Amino acid sequence: MRTQSQKEDSRLRMRIETICDNVKKGIFSNPSCKQEVVFGPVPSRRLGHSLGINNIQFKTCSYNCVYCQVGRTTRLSVCREACLDPHELFCVAKRKVDSLKEQGVEVDYISFTPQGEPTLDLRLSTHIRLLREFGYKVAVFTNSSLLWNNTVQEDLLFADYVSVKIDTVREETWHTLNRPHRRLRFDVVLDGLADFSNAYRGVLTTETMLVRNMNDTAEELKALAEYLNDVRRAKSYFSIPVRPPAEPFALAPDPCSLSEISSLVSTEIPNSVLLSLPEELDFEGTGDTEEALLGILSVHPMNEQAVRQFLRHRGSRLNTIQEMIRRKTIRKVRFNGKTFYQRERADRH
Repeated sequence: MRTQSQKEDSRLRMRIETICDNVKKGIFSNPSCKQEVVFGPVPSRRLGHSLGINNIQFKTCSYNCVYCQVGRTTRLSVCREACLDPHELFCVAKRKVDSLKEQGVEVDYISFTPQGEPTLDLRLSTHIRLLREFGYKVAVFTNSSLLWNNTVQEDLLFADYVSVKIDTVREETWHTLNRPHRRLRFDVVLDGLADFSNAYRGVLTTETMLVRNMNDTAEELKALAEYLNDVRRAKSYFSIPVRPPAEPFALAPDPCSLSEISSLVSTEIPNSVLLSLPEELDFEGTGDTEEALLGILSVHPMNEQAVRQFLRHRGSRLNTIQEMIRRKTIRKVRFNGKTFYQRERADRH
């Protein structure tokens, strides 16, 4: 027998599917906007092929991290707001999922990996519950700055997988590296993350970005290890900047330091993984090639080799990139001796 909650979810799904048949207006009337809200799938070492959900207005975040691959935060905020309409998001996601199934494209997760902080979305739990109807697991990648908020914790309980950022346990480094909103308190943020780890019953992982001369010292990592070993987690991932960061000085630790870090992390932190491999190349997408590419580049800069493979896979011309640069929809940047492509934004001009 179905529970009352299951009956309510079923009725809600039926109402939304009816709405999907009639939606004609809204922010999704623009095809390119559709691609930026639901994009991919994007290859992930942790989740396989992940269909991305971009539920936050461009660069609205509670942090302004120096290494952010989407660029500097243009709207620093800790106020939760109603962002996307759940009905419209469900409709666009349904069309995307149906198209992927028709093409035989694999999806392992639906992941909230937006251009800002996903927990700033007041409707996050509703989005998660509806998107679970497609039969895929749902993941949320958060900077963990709002986990002290009980409502945020409750929203995340609906997700199957939650990744929480923790770059440092030293307040001075936190201010320098993450550049948080002035209303955030470091001790409260740390306590909120720990509390959530005890309440959450899905797969919880932590994410640490290692930046040269900021949080890559033995002292920093040993202090972080002590904190992480008291957190209820499945794994702890350590990454380095491999795509163009918000600030040019946000570089990866040098190879010698990385070797020492790898040894320290594996010794001090059980179930830890250092991710320092090259970017995966098998990006997927449906519909118009340029729209699909823009959707991915909105939140995930791609290196030149990945873009070329994406175009070849779809049977598209390689000069598509030059045409998009000429129209100023994307831009080319250099980082660590490699060429990357990013979504161009009006606020950069």
